[in-house]
Amino acid sequence: MNNSYLRFIKESDLPIVLAWRNSEHVRKHMYNDAKISMEDHIQWFHKMEQDDKHFVFIYIQNNVPLGLVQLTNIERRFDRLYWGFYIGDKKAPRGSGTEMGILALNKIFTDFSINKVCAEVVETNQQSMAFHEKLGFKQEGLFQQHIKKNGKYVNVIPYALFKEEWRGVVK
Repeated sequence: MNNSYLRFIKESDLPIVLAWRNSEHVRKHMYNDAKISMEDHIQWFHKMEQDDKHFVFIYIQNNVPLGLVQLTNIERRFDRLYWGFYIGDKKAPRGSGTEMGILALNKIFTDFSINKVCAEVVETNQQSMAFHEKLGFKQEGLFQQHIKKNGKYVNVIPYALFKEEWRGVVK
C-alpha cells in the first residue's frame, strides 16, 4: 500500500495547484475552462479559507502531491455536499485517482458525517462518468444544455452517492 493521504491545501501549494488547474488535461473538463491568473487563484484561496462550506485537500502519495479534492456547497442541515477532484500530475501512478477518491469518500462519510455526496460531470468527460460509477455513484438525472463549451451547449450529468451505499474501506 502506498503512503497516501489527504491534507488541507496550504498557500505554498498554490503554484502547483494553479499549474494543474491550467493544464489542458484538467481544464478541458471544468465548467470554467479558461486559464486562471495567479492573482485570481490567490483570491479564490483566501475566499475559500473564510468559507465554512468549502474545503480543499491535496492528495499526497509517497510524499509527492498528485491531485486535489474539493468539497463545496456543504449543507450541514441536509448532510449533503458536492465534490470535485482531479489528478494534476500526469505522471501519477496508475490507480492514483481511485485511491484519492476512496480516501476522500472515507473522509466525507466519517469526518464530515455526510449522508449524500453530489457530483456534476460534463457529458464529454466519459472517464469521470466511469470513475463515479466505479465508486458506486448513481446518475440522478440530466441537466440539458447546462453549460457552454467551445461555443456549444453541453449537457451535465448529476451523480450521487449515499453513505449507506458506500462500500469503501475506512482508513
